[in-house]
Amino acid sequence: MKRFLNLASVFLLLVGLSGIANAYTVNYDYTVANGNEFTSPYSGVIVENFEYATEIWNWSGDGAILEGSTGINAAPFGVSSADATWYVTVPYDLYDSVENFATAELGGYYNYFGIWWGSVDSYNTLSFYNDATLVASFTGSQIVSNANGDQESHLTNLYVNFLNLPTFNKFVMASTSYAFEADNIAVGVVPEPATMLLLGLGLMGLAGVRRFKK
Repeated sequence: MKRFLNLASVFLLLVGLSGIANAYTVNYDYTVANGNEFTSPYSGVIVENFEYATEIWNWSGDGAILEGSTGINAAPFGVSSADATWYVTVPYDLYDSVENFATAELGGYYNYFGIWWGSVDSYNTLSFYNDATLVASFTGSQIVSNANGDQESHLTNLYVNFLNLPTFNKFVMASTSYAFEADNIAVGVVPEPATMLLLGLGLMGLAGVRRFKK
């Protein structure tokens, strides 16, 4: 009986640790900033809002920081209107057919990522790297069921949270047509509730074994 309890407790603990290491979840929770903007609902995270067209991370590639919409770029749509502040975009180059991208080197390691993703398109791709190793990647079609780039719909202009990602220190926004627009990008270390519950069950099991032995 003691051996069974020991094995069960270790199994629960390993399941919890495995979830923390490998499982990730996506949700669409947000808070509202400045009356109209979608932003991260989590405390203690770093938010890049491109205020005054400045950047807190090291960016490279084909990205641009814009205000307002153009024939190619559309500012993310918020609570009732388009984003009136600066935002980042990866515009499509009409004169070539290659994928355009913007890379952000974060200068730290994180497991949470949040993004106000504007007019989600199927040809938008968001990828996460730990140094040179790709650890996760998502297309617009994986984020919303109808990634058609509607510029004013809340079905395609929304805040997306990626929780419990494999550890990353770099992300890449890529687009093969028109543009990939975003604002209020957030990174941090945020515990994921489900995996913390599993870990807690494992620890409770170990505590039960100790009491049983006594």
